[in-house]
Amino acid sequence: MITDIHAHVLPFVDDGSETLEHSLEMLGELYSQGVTDVILTPHFRGDYVKTPEELYNVFKEFKARCYEADIPVNLYLGQEVFIDGNYKKIFHDKKVLTLNGTPYVLIEFAFENAGDITEFVYELKNLGYVPIVAHLERYTFSDIDLAYEIKAIGGLIQVNADSIVGKYKRKYSKFIKELFSENLVDFVSSDLHHKRKLMIKKAKDVIVKKYGEECAEKVFRLNTEKIIKG
Repeated sequence: MITDIHAHVLPFVDDGSETLEHSLEMLGELYSQGVTDVILTPHFRGDYVKTPEELYNVFKEFKARCYEADIPVNLYLGQEVFIDGNYKKIFHDKKVLTLNGTPYVLIEFAFENAGDITEFVYELKNLGYVPIVAHLERYTFSDIDLAYEIKAIGGLIQVNADSIVGKYKRKYSKFIKELFSENLVDFVSSDLHHKRKLMIKKAKDVIVKKYGEECAEKVFRLNTEKIIKG
């Protein structure tokens, strides 16, 4: 069983899905690959700045449609929050959602020039949140030292499934290997968009083969259950 904490499946709210049909198709594919629980994480960045109330309204309607379509996946709501110099005001004004209403918050940065990630993580911890850095492997400045620093100050690390087995595998394979060898990965997620191929089952199979069942269970289920259960 797999819990996915990073997926752009909620329709109409960001670049993940433009139609209800696409979203239902994506959710069905997640289920077919062993996913039983999904936290829907629409972007908060650029043009995608729906209010929490707007997101909850779309979420409520989407859950009803999933029930009608008989797709047995448990759905929860959060956001993937882009962090820049204005992040403290965004959180103070409650403009963004944490994951399933818990202190866990999924955060992302500019891929090439993000500033001091460790400072952002540290400040969010001081504000009472548990920051999860989305797809750490994709930032051009990421290295194993940064991963250690994030973990040392209380942040968590999420890696994308398609960085393990998909089209990005060759680009990120060395860093991914380092992260897993040093036991620094907390979550593997799909980061699913409609135009991206879902690779989460293949990624789990690879993790089981290379790092064992215990590691796979941790990053695909046990750690994610802490978020689901609050």
